[in-house]
Amino acid sequence: MNKKEEIDKNGWILIKNIFTPDEIENLRREVLKEKNHQGDLLSSKILSKIITDERLLNIYKECLGSDTIYYFGDSSFSINRLGKGGFHKDSKDRDKKNSVEFKDKNYSLLRMGIYLQDHSTSAKGLCLRDGSHLEQSTGKGKIINVKSEIGDIVIWKLTTTHSANAGVISLFPNYSFHPIVARLFPDFLKQKAVDPRIAVFTCFGLKDEYANSYREYLKTREYAVQRWAACHYSEDILSQLKNLNVDVYTDFNLKEIDKTKISTGYKQI
Repeated sequence: MNKKEEIDKNGWILIKNIFTPDEIENLRREVLKEKNHQGDLLSSKILSKIITDERLLNIYKECLGSDTIYYFGDSSFSINRLGKGGFHKDSKDRDKKNSVEFKDKNYSLLRMGIYLQDHSTSAKGLCLRDGSHLEQSTGKGKIINVKSEIGDIVIWKLTTTHSANAGVISLFPNYSFHPIVARLFPDFLKQKAVDPRIAVFTCFGLKDEYANSYREYLKTREYAVQRWAACHYSEDILSQLKNLNVDVYTDFNLKEIDKTKISTGYKQI
């Protein structure tokens, strides 16, 4: 199977050895240096290279089956982010009954996670449900703790059920427990996590109705509006992306957002 066929079938894909260990170590230093950055990655002079990296853009293009892809300011990093670790989906209509999102294998919004430490032998990596992108329920699909290693990337559809900070039980390192069950085990029975645990996330798609709808949905999320408010893109970097066939959304229209409709309750990852 090619990358598009694999991600359309399973809802996710692990791709090995994209970065060198030196590149990952350098990224760790750079993210920590930018820990107070409030905008997306493209608005960071240091981390914008992740958005413009042709290796990653080409992987997105392969997964989407298109030479032209769309970016709308949805990228971030995480440093020891705490969370309940429950299964969820990021897609817009995750709670809408009979949503078409879960009937369409060609759903086109993808998130990439670059985990800047090894998760083949340490906890708090990505946990997801295989094939769950075609199931509206978060209770369906085989549970997998993704054993990403340094240099790997993981891509999943926003319709895929997933959880951050996977708990791994030391006696059963190859068995993936439900995140809620894993939390019930005492810490001394779990694999330790690398400290700091750092991850970088980007989202790309096709410029279609899914992207347009999700982009407008983000205007009702406090975290997204705050991130966009801190975004400032140089003309040089926009020109660079245009030459790489990346269409970048820059017209955020923040002044037109109805602040009474902004929700603080839900955050990605």
